[in-house]
Amino acid sequence: MNRFFGFIMTVASGIAMVGCAEIGGSDMASFGGSGEFGATPGGVKDMGLARGLVENGRVPPAEAFVVEAMFSEHDLPLEGAPCATLLCVRAAMGIAPDAQGESAAWVQVGMSSTIDPETFKRPSMAIVATVDVSGSMSWGYGDGEGGMPAAIARSLLGNVASSLDADDRFALVTYGSSVSTPLDWTQGDDPEIKETIDELSENGSTNMEAGLIRAYELAREAKGTADEVRVMLFTDVQPNVGAIDGSEFERLVAEGAEDGIGITVFGLGLGLGVEVMNRMSHLRGANAFSLMDAGEVGPFMEDNWPWMATPIAHDLSLVATPSPGLSLSHAYGFPTGEAGATSIASLDVASVFLSKRKGALLLSLTPASPEEIAGSEVEVALSYVDGSGEPVTSSLSARYDGEALDERGVVMPQASVDKTVALALLVQAMHDAAQAYGSDPAAAIATLEPALERFAADAAAIGDAGIDAEAAFWPALLDLMKADAPRGDLYGEFSDN
Repeated sequence: MNRFFGFIMTVASGIAMVGCAEIGGSDMASFGGSGEFGATPGGVKDMGLARGLVENGRVPPAEAFVVEAMFSEHDLPLEGAPCATLLCVRAAMGIAPDAQGESAAWVQVGMSSTIDPETFKRPSMAIVATVDVSGSMSWGYGDGEGGMPAAIARSLLGNVASSLDADDRFALVTYGSSVSTPLDWTQGDDPEIKETIDELSENGSTNMEAGLIRAYELAREAKGTADEVRVMLFTDVQPNVGAIDGSEFERLVAEGAEDGIGITVFGLGLGLGVEVMNRMSHLRGANAFSLMDAGEVGPFMEDNWPWMATPIAHDLSLVATPSPGLSLSHAYGFPTGEAGATSIASLDVASVFLSKRKGALLLSLTPASPEEIAGSEVEVALSYVDGSGEPVTSSLSARYDGEALDERGVVMPQASVDKTVALALLVQAMHDAAQAYGSDPAAAIATLEPALERFAADAAAIGDAGIDAEAAFWPALLDLMKADAPRGDLYGEFSDN
């Protein structure tokens, strides 16, 4: 057991069981989520690109609308019995209409952590900063334009580097037309790190494949020198030399994950290639963030460091068994590499990271008939591997006992389930509308308009500031579609969805 997990398992009391008592209906436990820290799945962690494109008058690609990204931006705590292990998993059920307006049962699986952030000591880190210095990053413009990917990258690199100390290790790889290693492995407090970052300059086209191959070579050399070995990729994700397809980068990341090397992708600027980023970020030890302006870097680091580089569980797997009369229809928030995916073939999360927010996964269940919704129950068998490599198994149960529905057709014994359902349906509708927009704008509008109306009604009933902010922002997307706005990014319109 390494130094990091030796510490956190002491905090967690080392009890090898996760979960809580039955949750839902009238049996909700009295213990609240207060006093717990957060945990969220890997994958795409924010909706920054979609918001940035809407603010700049463009309809985002469908791949920019990712349910787990929206979930990660909101604190979605579940109440339940106290947890003693590092990763705490709970479940709760509510009833609400699905996207077609039919009554459905919804099960939220919530994630939190028992660490105390005030006493937490992060793991030592060996970080390979892998920096795109191609022309599309605009290194030639210097730092004068905060929205230029190069300006964001330089600021973010500086912030990460200044957060390291002598227990950490750092190396820097650049790629453009060629690959370079301007800084081989050095201690995290080496002043040469800042000097090297300051000297970065432009180098032609974008051979991201070659840059990552070099980065993973260095990362493999660092195995055993730090608790966490991680590639950090700073890029607008627009490869045009070597591999360019998302599946090829997915393979590279998967091979690194097999060797215990994680990756954090920082997608930078309004020209971000979101499909490739999504494919890289759903694997073991992987996550991805998007930043649109250098002014976002300080708040981002305050919110996410060191949690974004601190996975606490891997290979989280759920097997849901509904009661007779219910069938599992959709799953939301499981990183799959495909934005808006609703496949229920595999209810898996490759990695769970510490976070200031408590995460959520969501299942939708359809009754065989309206009468069978009362008495709905779901058993969830859960397993994962903790940070020390030990397998953990548990079971959760959530049910609905037939409480009366409100005027929305909703009953939510836990407020967080109401928020999670509303967010999932909104993002799914925006994804579907964006997908239709290129070929059938009328269908896109017909998909999005009622979804926004429903979300507004949900927001009014929920009374949450974060939900209210979403309700105020996203009608701008509908306005763009009605105005026949271009769909695309900084580099122009898309040829297809």
